[in-house]
Amino acid sequence: MRIRLIGHSGFYVELEEMNLLFDYYRGELPAPDTDKPLFVFVSHAHPDHFQKSIFSLAERADNVVYFLSDDIRRSALPLWVQGNVRLLAPETETELCRLVRDAESGEPRQETFLKVNTYRSTDEGVAFLVDTAEARIYHAGDLNDWHWEENTAAENNAQRTLYLEELREIRAEVERSKRIPDIAFVPVDSRLGADYWRGADAYMREVGARYLVPMHLYGDASVIQKLREREASRPYRDRILGTGREGEVFTL
Repeated sequence: MRIRLIGHSGFYVELEEMNLLFDYYRGELPAPDTDKPLFVFVSHAHPDHFQKSIFSLAERADNVVYFLSDDIRRSALPLWVQGNVRLLAPETETELCRLVRDAESGEPRQETFLKVNTYRSTDEGVAFLVDTAEARIYHAGDLNDWHWEENTAAENNAQRTLYLEELREIRAEVERSKRIPDIAFVPVDSRLGADYWRGADAYMREVGARYLVPMHLYGDASVIQKLREREASRPYRDRILGTGREGEVFTL
């Protein structure tokens, strides 16, 4: 698995049988590989997570499929992609299947190629839990503990309650399937001041992942190292990847 940070919350994940693009915002769009399907995910319509230029990918290859949050209106989509788009509400599960031959009988059977679960954001849209044979990937979108300094204590407490409730929904799926995410892309937003770390820490404690990739940094990548240095991150600090540099690549 090869992962490239395109920028902000945008990642390109290359797997053996498919490629995945999450929340493209800016930078160079990856060229579609005509030998593998490309699945494009958009967590919500905010312009730092969604740009219509992603639809140009479907003009360059016929194996591009879009999984979009349903706050993006179908009427806003170009005609040439509408047949390849799935608009997903929160708390939705969807699958793509393919025909394979049974190793013993030789008979054709359906096999799940890709499974997507969505979760309700604490801001707009959805978070994604994506399952393939090779990897399980979590992309939070804007699902986070948005603990703003200008909010009242009651508002921030309510926000945290909603966030923890949704994390428990994700944890229930992880426990049911007995499969922890291999990669978790989670906001570590510098605009939250001293509380930048709360959402990522809660995610790792409630759900967990083999590796945590901080995203949505809003211009201050130093929060990644600050998170590593916090006492709270001791149980998982060696599994925090990256520096936040756009174009950075991880091979796992």
